[in-house]
Amino acid sequence: MNETEKIAVLEEENRKLKADNDKLVEIMAQLRVTLNRLIFRYISDTKESEA
Repeated sequence: MNETEKIAVLEEENRKLKADNDKLVEIMAQLRVTLNRLIFRYISDTKESEA
């Protein structure tokens, strides 16, 4: 495998890693939204049960 082929392989791997990273960032954002909703729901339910 010559240098050009090695670079091409590394560039492709880099593209795949960037795509995976983008997916993970989206997943983390969705998890953050879900967690915030759960916390809000928990706080709301706790206040209602105290009243």
